[in-house]
Parts: sequence; C-alpha cells; structure tokens
Amino acid sequence: MLIRRFALVGLVGVASACSGASDTAPRSSTAPLTDAGSADALATVGIDDVIELEPGALVDGTLTVDGAQIDYVAVAPAGFEVGDTAPVLLAFPPGGQDIDTTRSVAEQTYLTEATERGWVVFSPASPVGGDLWFGESSRLVPAVMDWIETWVIPEGGSVHVAGVSNGGLSTFAAAALVPDRVQSLLTFPGFPRDQAARAALPELADVPVRMFVGETDTSWAEPMQETADVLDELGGDITFEIVPGEGHIIGALRDGVRIFDELDAVRNR
Repeated sequence: MLIRRFALVGLVGVASACSGASDTAPRSSTAPLTDAGSADALATVGIDDVIELEPGALVDGTLTVDGAQIDYVAVAPAGFEVGDTAPVLLAFPPGGQDIDTTRSVAEQTYLTEATERGWVVFSPASPVGGDLWFGESSRLVPAVMDWIETWVIPEGGSVHVAGVSNGGLSTFAAAALVPDRVQSLLTFPGFPRDQAARAALPELADVPVRMFVGETDTSWAEPMQETADVLDELGGDITFEIVPGEGHIIGALRDGVRIFDELDAVRNR
C-alpha cells in the first residue's frame, strides 16, 4: 500500500546526482574490541580485514574487497561484542561519498540514535579511486555484506539499507543485486537511477520502502513518485513523503530521530 504525505502537484524536472552534505567531523579515537569473525568465515569471502569497535562511539576503518580499498565508519551500541545479534543498517553517504562526508553524516544522523536504540551502522565511503556506490562499485556490495556478517549477526537475517542523495541512489543499486538480503530500504532522497535498478523493483515488492524528498526538490520528487507508483502497483509496502519547506538535504531528518523511528517500525515485519 502506498502512503503519500504532503503530496505535491506539477512536479517537473530531470533527475541528477546532486552532492550532499560536505561538512567534516574529527576522527574518533579507536581501540580494538576483539578480532572479527572466524578465520574460516573471513577466508570464505576472501577478506582478511578485521573490525575494530569502540561501542557507543563512531570509529574508522579500512576494508579491502577484490583489491578495492574501502574506508568506512561504523557505530555499535554500548555493550556490543563481535558476534552479537543486532539490527544492522548499511548506510550509503551522499555527494562524492568520500570518507569525510561519510563520517560527517554518520556523526550527525546515525551515531546518537543507533547507540541509544541498539543498532549497528556500517557506512562505507566509495572505493578509493573507484566509482560511486550506485555505479560500477555496486558490484562489491554482496562481498561487503558477507564481511559485515562475519562480525555481527543481522537481526532477522538481513540488513536494512538507507542513503541520502547519491547514497539514496546507491540503496536501490545495492538492493537490485541482493534483494533477498535487504530487510527494508529508506532514502532521503533517492530512487533507482538506471534501468537495472528499475528492472529490479519487482524483487522489492515484499520489502518495506520509505522515501522522503524535500518540497522544493522537484527534480528528485518526480522519479521518486514514479518509483512509489510502480511499487504500489506491485502491492509493495511503500511510503513516499514530501517534506514541506525542505530542499534537497532535508534538515528535519538530519538528527536521525525520524529515520530510526521508521527503521524500528519495520524491523522483522
């Protein structure tokens, strides 16, 4: 069922991949918690990296997948130990998806709410020297998910994916590759950018999809409306909300409260 909120009329424009937040935040100090996963599990996915976590804090790390270096930030709630079960959010960053932007958005939008609500968040910058996550780099997403599952057991057996702007485009690219490993999808804003992602929408008919766009962000609202209509026709669980008075980066969602309200509402449905 499609739920529309604050619907606009006369939406026009051509979608483009706009840059998102560019503020930077200082790196958090990190301390190793424990080695991640078993050697056998890591060898299975061909990755020898281990996670370093400081529960309740934003931490930095680097992962190598198929020769590609991926810098990332991660959040784990207080009391978390490697191997625990938790709801997991794979969060794609906006703009150029560099590590500074990735860290800034994670600190502003995900850190506090994830820590308080018991979520693990993994937010990868785009591969060093590579394409953005909605482009060729999306092929690395299944292996990244494999690696995540060596150190945290996703509640419900699958991860939630979210993203803002270019990160929102990336959520649909990722879901197109592994729809069976996506528990819910949330964009603020975002839509399936290419034909492959659009063609995969039927595979998301059973996945709760939540999409938000600012009132003045008309060039993104139009393809998001089209996406919502397709999912609605497929019988999907879809909410499409146009937020009054907001532009491309939605200030009302920046603190993460509404984001995690939506994520908590669809857990294990």
